[in-house]
Amino acid sequence: MAAAPLTDDQLREAVEALTASHGDIVAASRLLGIARGTFENRARRAEQKGLVSLKTLRESKPKPERAVVQPSPRLPVTADEAWEALDAWIGRKRVPKVKPPKWQAKATQRICVAGDFHAPFTDMNAVASLIADEGPRTDTLVIAGDFMDMHGASTFVKYETVTLEQEIAHATATLDHLAAAFPDILVVDGSNHHDRFEKRLRAMLPPDVMHGVEVLCGGNLSLMKLLAKRHGNVRFAPVKAGRYEVGWCSQIGDALITHAEKYSKVPSAALRGIDEWLTDQQDILNLQPWRVLIQAHTHQLGCFPFKADRMLIESGCMCETMGYQVTARVMGRPQRRGWITLTQHSGRTDMNSIRMRWLDAERSQCA
Repeated sequence: MAAAPLTDDQLREAVEALTASHGDIVAASRLLGIARGTFENRARRAEQKGLVSLKTLRESKPKPERAVVQPSPRLPVTADEAWEALDAWIGRKRVPKVKPPKWQAKATQRICVAGDFHAPFTDMNAVASLIADEGPRTDTLVIAGDFMDMHGASTFVKYETVTLEQEIAHATATLDHLAAAFPDILVVDGSNHHDRFEKRLRAMLPPDVMHGVEVLCGGNLSLMKLLAKRHGNVRFAPVKAGRYEVGWCSQIGDALITHAEKYSKVPSAALRGIDEWLTDQQDILNLQPWRVLIQAHTHQLGCFPFKADRMLIESGCMCETMGYQVTARVMGRPQRRGWITLTQHSGRTDMNSIRMRWLDAERSQCA
């Protein structure tokens, strides 16, 4: 049975809908509330009768205005201009700093090792205790990695938002206080959280673009080294293996301070594994004979004699309880806030001088 011919009213409605939608068949059919196929037939008949031109309607559709890209402000050229831009970004008031005298090794050195601050999740009460108790009598403070958390660069599921400027602001303020309290600070920079920023860049950028970024940054992609430039008493001394820097390991006298990515639920198991690996790699890493191994990363605190004359130590942490530690996965051991101190005479550690400061135990006693 042949379809009924289209009436003049139906054709007029089709032309009006097409005009309102600038020739968009789908939008016009929705305006009239009829099926697309049915309306497409009406549009074709109206065009055949010369009542409408779909091409003309579609060409008359107004083009969306492109957003005008504003020119970038002049980039900082001098170091002072760059610091002013950073200060404004993180909301820090610029205060002139007095540079301390250049550090020189002494025959007798008191060393304090504290790591895993994880700014901005730092336990500020722990930092206050560190400065008050150790600052006046310590020759060298070793920050044993993970001073910054790099939460925003993490690929793990995030349950809270932490911007990069928040992290930099918190880390800058904390480092400023530590640099003012300690005459010498040695930073172990090659830790898993510090490496997040560079790893994310390398995963997101093409190799040629990444190479350009490295050239512009002088080969340095470490935010920690950027923050340390303000302080003449903050230094880095990574172990070197050929043309590679082993940033997660530093040596002071006969003591190795590491931030190896090794963890175990079994107490001291990670330490024994690191000791074995370093012993095997001693010549490759150009390590001097060593008797003390201090490992961060595990957030555990303790020490025990090992083999004939070695002491293996975990240096605790300086951060609040982390979110991943209280998830339903119920894994790992509770972290221990605190630090390690020791004394060296001409680079040789006095084993009986090794002490650990366990802040959690002190707080539980006061509660």
